[in-house]
Amino acid sequence: MKPADKIIDLINKSDVATSPDANQRILADALKHLDKLKRNKLAPDQPNIWRTIMKSRISKLAAAAVVMIACVIGLSLWRTTGSGIALADVLTKIEQVTSYRYQVSSTNTKQQMNGIRTSTVLVSKEHGLKRIITKVDPNEVKSTRGKYAVGDEWYILLQSNSIVILSHEKKTYDRFIYDGVKLDFYKEEYNDPRTIIKQILSCEHKSLGQSDIDGITVEGFQTTDLAYGGGFFGQADRKGEPEKVDVKLWVDVDTFLPVRLQQDIITKKGKRKYDVSHDFRWNVIVNPDDFEPHIPEDYRSPVGDIVIRPFNEENAIKGFRLWVDLIGDYPVILEMGAFREEVKRRIVSDPNSYKELSDEERTMETNEGLSIAAPAFFYKTLVGENKDPAYYGETVGPEDADKVLLRWKQDDGQYRVIFGDLRAKTITAEELSELEKLSSK
Repeated sequence: MKPADKIIDLINKSDVATSPDANQRILADALKHLDKLKRNKLAPDQPNIWRTIMKSRISKLAAAAVVMIACVIGLSLWRTTGSGIALADVLTKIEQVTSYRYQVSSTNTKQQMNGIRTSTVLVSKEHGLKRIITKVDPNEVKSTRGKYAVGDEWYILLQSNSIVILSHEKKTYDRFIYDGVKLDFYKEEYNDPRTIIKQILSCEHKSLGQSDIDGITVEGFQTTDLAYGGGFFGQADRKGEPEKVDVKLWVDVDTFLPVRLQQDIITKKGKRKYDVSHDFRWNVIVNPDDFEPHIPEDYRSPVGDIVIRPFNEENAIKGFRLWVDLIGDYPVILEMGAFREEVKRRIVSDPNSYKELSDEERTMETNEGLSIAAPAFFYKTLVGENKDPAYYGETVGPEDADKVLLRWKQDDGQYRVIFGDLRAKTITAEELSELEKLSSK
């Protein structure tokens, strides 16, 4: 569209009532006077022609149109990067894709130990995610070898709200059943491009300009923001705060879809995570059978089916009751690391005992253990949501019926409290202050 056409279009969309003929006169008048200004370059003692122009109602409309165009151009520059791709538009484009496939090459490095593997990932909006490990470095050290083997299969199954992991080398499988818990956050572990782009958008980032990858013209984006927490680093593999972050994404300038994704993250504890996602295939044809784990008859689950329930108040209370039944009091602290050590110290179990149990018995034992850990998981959730939680298990026991065992802040400013006798109640901040004086004694 020519500049003159843009001005006419903007005038037509404005609130000022004009006719097409008037629009043409406005445009001609504005361009005429602007051209005169350029030629004359007003001297100090000359009359201010611009002031004269502004006295004209028609000229004011033209000036407003020019300002509107400038604003539109400014908005476009703000939304885009150099060559015209907005990262938010890339995310919108991916959300329209129903299925895709890509390769991931991953390297874990910690204290001279390397874990290197390559995987193929298939994603379907309807069915979920499937990952097959296609290559493992044969020179991997033994401490990391064995966690992954060629052919191992990982499934995130939306239809059954479960995760299934098959280890063909060990002839075992694990099944996690999520009861009321969404599986979306687990996609972060598989370098899901949507999750990563959302993370980049939430961080400081910049355009790297255009380049060429395998004959495709791409535009690159980069973030080095330490607040980044996506990809393999974003969930189970996140062990320690990052000391260095370098994430790069390259997008096809024609399709607005990712071509290559690279993450290089070093934590303060010295662990390095380097991943490259590539060979993206968008809108591939999938078969429902692609997302059906085929478990051979001679494969066995070491601990039975694991049921993951919501980390909420109800299940936390059930976990506290189990503690009382087994030990007679409450855990001393709910911070996850210390809680894990307390479980090892106070709840004695024999790992070999699982071998003699049936599948049903192993499932029951495993899920009882998870129920015991529910208070710690719930507390971690409250911390992550900035609910101002406080726990008094060191001084409060089952006999302290009216003392505060655990409390957290609600959105309305009041507090939810679990008492020593495991009653739950909502109280005001003033009431809480009085109760906590008793709980700390």
